Amino acid sequence: MNTKNTNTRGRAPLRVFLSGRIDGVELGEAAGWRQKAVRELESAGYDTYDPTRVIRGKEVYQPTPNEVFTNDRWNLSRSDVVLVNLSLPETIRAADAPFYTIGEMFLAHQMGLPLIVFGSTYVGRPGYEAIVTRSFETLDDAIEYIMDTYPAG
Repeated sequence: MNTKNTNTRGRAPLRVFLSGRIDGVELGEAAGWRQKAVRELESAGYDTYDPTRVIRGKEVYQPTPNEVFTNDRWNLSRSDVVLVNLSLPETIRAADAPFYTIGEMFLAHQMGLPLIVFGSTYVGRPGYEAIVTRSFETLDDAIEYIMDTYPAG
């Protein structure tokens, strides 16, 4: 997280919350797209929140479910835009559903934050269409949209 940067007007940069599955997937898969987004967004002057940063480098990290969701709410309330990875298998076991990600999406929507999604798993579903600001197939297209629509400075 790059909290010390300021933009050309002396204000803190816009903060992008990186939402997507962590539980039930390998850390490399959960962190890989986030690390790419962090590099691209921070080089363009944005601040980012990557929840995998707490896990990387630790041998064991076992937060309680309430701790995870409380931290999500706290960090969402300090964010300006939410970038969501919904690149999921077409058929997913109920136990593997991205519960936290969906919860983050509804919290962000309730807070009035723009939800920019890549991946088409839920496209066309009424609940999804009601809360998502814009959907894209790729991470690169979603990042480009954020930079074009919500300038860092």
